[in-house]
Amino acid sequence: MIAGSVAAGIRLAVGSIERGEAVARDAARLRAAMGIVERALMSADPLPIPVGDNTSAFFVGEEKRVRFLSPGAPAAQGSGLRLIAFFERTGDDGNGIAMATAPPFRAGAEVWDGMGTWRILFPGAGELAFSYSAGPTKEGAWEWAPSWNLKETGRLPAAVRMEFSVPSPSGPRKTAFVVPVPVGGGSGG
Repeated sequence: MIAGSVAAGIRLAVGSIERGEAVARDAARLRAAMGIVERALMSADPLPIPVGDNTSAFFVGEEKRVRFLSPGAPAAQGSGLRLIAFFERTGDDGNGIAMATAPPFRAGAEVWDGMGTWRILFPGAGELAFSYSAGPTKEGAWEWAPSWNLKETGRLPAAVRMEFSVPSPSGPRKTAFVVPVPVGGGSGG
């Protein structure tokens, strides 16, 4: 009877350790993916790209995705300027929040839909929502908008907020973080 009790206790301890390790692995993956998003958004660049005979800066902030130009996308092939998009993806080839990249000097870069070469960063994540802020008001409050159009504002946002849900053993867990855009805000972007 004592041996049975000890064996049951050991099985419970091993199971608890395995669950703890799985939670730690999931948290580490989440932090790594958030780091990729943060580094990419912080490197958003207002540099104009060729559009026909003209040039145009590229940053399109929508509620369900964001697309922008960055010098050196994290985890992208090669180096140099890249178009980057973050969006929610569902389908047979994977569900979650994805990152897509494309070269900026391709035809139609100004209307790139963000569906270039992509990979899932947050497997199983959903309920994605982006919001954008021009920076603090005179009173110090941050106001958030569900979209950002560079052509209308003339500059990049001062910050981007990303909200989403990730799966967890106890059910979906809401996650949100704010990324400052160093060249955004102010009067010149």
